[in-house]
Amino acid sequence: MSDEEILAAVRDRCVSILKVDPNQVTLDARLREDLEADSLDLAELHIAMEDTWGPMPRETLAGVHTIADVLTRARLLVGTSI
Repeated sequence: MSDEEILAAVRDRCVSILKVDPNQVTLDARLREDLEADSLDLAELHIAMEDTWGPMPRETLAGVHTIADVLTRARLLVGTSI
């Protein structure tokens, strides 16, 4: 799976969960500050990623601040290099 495909999947999940415009979901977009995600939104994002790529430890999304951080975690799940 390419970075573009992973980013598209992450973007789709963020748009669906956070109810934001897809153009707002950029690599440097901050989840809490720019996209107004709260703890529940991040939990839903975790579940959506599991639905897409399989089970992952709860702490996988701990410490993520930007879409780029989420993309990095997703790369690890699908086994691509960073």
